[in-house]
Amino acid sequence: MCRLCWGGEEDGPLVQPCACRGSAKWIHEHCLEQWRRTGPKKDSAYRCGQCMDEYRDALSLELLSARLQAERTNGRSIFPTLDTLASELKAQGKFEEAEPLFREALMVRRETLGNWHRSTLFSINSLGALLTEKGDLAAAEPLLYEALNVQLQTQSGRHPHTLTCITNLGALLKAKGDFVAAEPLLRMALKVKRETLGGRHPSTLISIQSLGNLLLVKGNLIAAEPLCREALEARRETLGNRHPHTLASVNNLGWLLKAKGDLVAAEPLFREALEVRRETLGIQHPATLISVNNLRSLLEAKGKLQPAEPLSSGEAALSVSRKRLGSPHPSTPSCSVKRRARVPP
Repeated sequence: MCRLCWGGEEDGPLVQPCACRGSAKWIHEHCLEQWRRTGPKKDSAYRCGQCMDEYRDALSLELLSARLQAERTNGRSIFPTLDTLASELKAQGKFEEAEPLFREALMVRRETLGNWHRSTLFSINSLGALLTEKGDLAAAEPLLYEALNVQLQTQSGRHPHTLTCITNLGALLKAKGDFVAAEPLLRMALKVKRETLGGRHPSTLISIQSLGNLLLVKGNLIAAEPLCREALEARRETLGNRHPHTLASVNNLGWLLKAKGDLVAAEPLFREALEVRRETLGIQHPATLISVNNLRSLLEAKGKLQPAEPLSSGEAALSVSRKRLGSPHPSTPSCSVKRRARVPP
């Protein structure tokens, strides 16, 4: 039954919009939309108040955009909404729309708070991470080095924000193909996060997955596998099966198993990632396009791909991904699977 009105399917289709479990996971679409438009909490517009999972949909962008415009018109502080909207656009793969918002936040914070303020450092890191994901590595690199250098001068090397800077820089170096420089950074960040935050903290799981990915693209499958499995297991337990981070771990373990030659075990993982990404992110999201290409490539390798297979062609997915992200983007899939190819998210 619907968790708001307690009605059943006779009152409309029930959907699972977030990571809530049990009876709390079901809700009518119209009940959810009404709650998000009129709910007393500001974050009701874009995330569940129980599991805190973001909805990642068009309504989130609509409501956050309207709120930002109202705050601009009324002369109120825009930063919380500006940051949230920029992050939401990034999460939905709308990098071109997110970038000017990240840049605006950074510019104003530099002017009003200075370059060393923690909010400015947050904006520097956020823009650098976006540019890395977008594939603009040359623009991202000076930002991430700046954030890390200032963080090291103002906080200890074990501070959570410092570790985030180290992780982001390691991800950039990995995307550049500089594995020698990336690996010690990712190992150091993971070691300290395990000691200070614990093995199930979201930031620790990001580092576990990042190091696992690096070892995977280096071809060190034996060292990568336990990290990829640990990240997936913990994310299923803490975030649920539909969260983008969980799906990234599902996809990465599938890549590892495929690289090992275990195509039978890899297939259900690629199918799971594609099915849930289609439902939660939409078919045009970069991560969904990559999942389309991943599954098609796997089926071709198994000799199972049939004309009736409900997939876009690998070439079509590649074409759309390149059009949206650019060919050099680290997440643009390759039509052929290579042992040392970059692993998509």
